[in-house]
Amino acid sequence: MLRLTFFLAGFLAVLDFYLAESTPVQVVSVLCVIVTLGVALLWPDPLPLPPSLDLWSEAPETKEREMKHCPNCGKTVDQKWSMCPYCSKKV
Repeated sequence: MLRLTFFLAGFLAVLDFYLAESTPVQVVSVLCVIVTLGVALLWPDPLPLPPSLDLWSEAPETKEREMKHCPNCGKTVDQKWSMCPYCSKKV
């Protein structure tokens, strides 16, 4: 809506430029056209509304899957894996 308002103000300034007979009014009209159309073209789009608070569920109390540590590199890997994806050694 703000972009449309600035575009309308720029259009009115162009109309004022063509109808004005004095040089100072034409200069002010040209400056108004440059500023208002610049704002109308470069103004960023508004951010979307934030999600509602009840959209996310609470975090689970327990872990979803069991993990174990690789004896070679010490990183945590899934319990079902037979090889470590980090060091490629047998777990």
